[in-house]
Amino acid sequence: MRVIKQNKQQYYPFTLSLPIIDRKEIAKQTSKSIQDKNRNMQIDEYNSVISLENILSYTEKITSFKNSFDVLREFNNQIASLKYFFSPEIFILNEKTSNLLSINSNCDPTISLFIKKCLNNGIIEWLADSKQPQIILNEIESGYENCIIAPLFNQSKFKGVFFAFTRLSQNDINRKEIRYLLTLLNFTYQRIQNDLNRSELNNAYSHLHTLQSKLENDFRFAALGELTYRSLEEIASPIQVILTYSDLIRQEIPNSKGENIDIIKNKIYDIKQILDRLVKFINFNDSNPKISPCSINDSIIEFNKLIEPALLAENCEMVLDLEEKIPTILSSPNYLNQILINGFSLVNPLTENNGGIIIQSRYSKQSITLKMIFTKSIDVDNIKENQIGINILKSLMEKHEGEFFIDSKNSSGSTLIFSFPLIRKVRA
Repeated sequence: MRVIKQNKQQYYPFTLSLPIIDRKEIAKQTSKSIQDKNRNMQIDEYNSVISLENILSYTEKITSFKNSFDVLREFNNQIASLKYFFSPEIFILNEKTSNLLSINSNCDPTISLFIKKCLNNGIIEWLADSKQPQIILNEIESGYENCIIAPLFNQSKFKGVFFAFTRLSQNDINRKEIRYLLTLLNFTYQRIQNDLNRSELNNAYSHLHTLQSKLENDFRFAALGELTYRSLEEIASPIQVILTYSDLIRQEIPNSKGENIDIIKNKIYDIKQILDRLVKFINFNDSNPKISPCSINDSIIEFNKLIEPALLAENCEMVLDLEEKIPTILSSPNYLNQILINGFSLVNPLTENNGGIIIQSRYSKQSITLKMIFTKSIDVDNIKENQIGINILKSLMEKHEGEFFIDSKNSSGSTLIFSFPLIRKVRA
């Protein structure tokens, strides 16, 4: 016997069991897949930028550079690859003036003014005390809301700051991009500091040579001064005898013939005044110069009297253009004499026929400016390399915390400018 059962279960075709996918859905899923792939590629590429291998490669590269400019260029390239920081600048503390100066000669002036404002407002001091980078509100019109400032240290001493515009906020201060930035900054600053230390050593070595040469010249001048001083003493006695006998002869000669005696007597008095000025100048004791308020105009007038005979002998004219009632400066009369004599000797207008010199003094903006303008032109580059006089002038101006400039053109002659600040740094 057969039992026949009827199967009532229904089966759908295979194609009907698949989900319905239209072309838009396929395009959407394909686009999402491509975006995820690109994002992963960007993350891999970004991770490669801040990888340890890249840091090692960077340190090797900046070590091989010969100057700080190449180091800064490579550092800026690395910062640009992070895409979070813009217009990076490094400012170094000037210990003499307590100002922060950018090591980039093309630094944006608005950034320099902002850093100066932060220094005056105590923000830089706060950063130095905290020893941590901070992201603060940007006050510069740059299109960026914030900026990051990080303090720089060398042997636990505050030496400067790093500045850059950023899209990050203070809440992002612990992000890996900032940690990577600080790592690069540390290597970069140490490399730049090495160059600065090397430059200071070279300057100190050059200054040592200058002092050695100056000491040798001082010995020569001391011997020459001693010889001249003794010679002047020997000359002074015969001159006094001549003056005495000229008075006796004048009494015995009739009035009509005594005019010639008077002329001779006046000329001898002129010689005596010149000798007196030389004795006064040579006999000045500089073993322990006393710093006191000095009139720069008085020093210029005294210098003019000293060299006036030599100028007249060479037909060289000197004009004094001195501003009246200018303040005194803290100095020593001997320092001012040395500045004037070395400045005059640097150009030496006596070697030029019918030459001339103008000496000016001006007071402006808490500073006194002394200008020595010569009709004679000189080779400035050759002087800067070979003349010890220019190093002596720089050394003397450093004692006054001032500045010294020299310029020369064939068409307008030579100009020496000395700037004496009235406000000096307080020393302990």
